[in-house]
Amino acid sequence: MKSMLQKVAGLAYECVAEVKGEGFEEKYSSHARKLPSMIVHNGLLTTCAFIRSKKNDEGWKRIEEHIKRYLKEIEGKQVDSLVRFFSGLDLMSYRLYTRKVLYFAQWLKRVAEGELKHEEQAE
Repeated sequence: MKSMLQKVAGLAYECVAEVKGEGFEEKYSSHARKLPSMIVHNGLLTTCAFIRSKKNDEGWKRIEEHIKRYLKEIEGKQVDSLVRFFSGLDLMSYRLYTRKVLYFAQWLKRVAEGELKHEEQAE
């Protein structure tokens, strides 16, 4: 049986691996590196609304898909809209999901830093 750390880290690695070699790899890497601090400074709901507003940016679009995938595979929640889902939670549940999504975002950041090209490393 895998620990929660192993499950979350494994999912983050799978998500980042999907992006590796794609034309938007550097954007995704940049966005993944910003995501944890955005959640901390702006809140989960505001960050998700921002991500949704960037639906034409493939990097943000994939991050949104990866958060939904985390919710489905790790938390057992099928979510169509992150904003609708998080805005419908009571305060205690919202705070809990903020911590959980932040944990996943930190893993996305770590894996992206190690596995993907960064904008300053672009060839």
